[in-house]
Amino acid sequence: MESLEVSAKRTILLVEDHPPEREAIKRILVEGNFHVETALDYLGAVSVLSKSIPHLVCLDLTLPRESGFELCEYIRSQTRLCFVPVLVISDRSSPEDMAHAENVGANAFLKKPFNREKLLKYVFTLLDGPYASRPSVRRLRRTEPP
Repeated sequence: MESLEVSAKRTILLVEDHPPEREAIKRILVEGNFHVETALDYLGAVSVLSKSIPHLVCLDLTLPRESGFELCEYIRSQTRLCFVPVLVISDRSSPEDMAHAENVGANAFLKKPFNREKLLKYVFTLLDGPYASRPSVRRLRRTEPP
């Protein structure tokens, strides 16, 4: 019966190379009742994505070797993955980085540091909100108070 509960949970792929941040984000997502797969870099994420399709990908932009931008481009180039929402979670939050993330297909951009409530708001908005299947950073930003 326990395996049925795990399989009923929505899966999030978390791509973060910094262990303390990866564990903190994973803990928040698990407490939010998600099954969380993790990868440390582009190749690890591609490996996970070759075996399963998550409901959401959360990724950092600064990864070893290939960047989170390149991973987002990869996801959008794959027919079987192109509909999966992508949440960029990064301390690289210049307007240029945010625009580049949107241009390569990110659905939303969450600046580090953030709190538990904000992370879960973004995750649930991407998975369940009115714009869940439409890539747009601007629409999610409009839901934040000024």
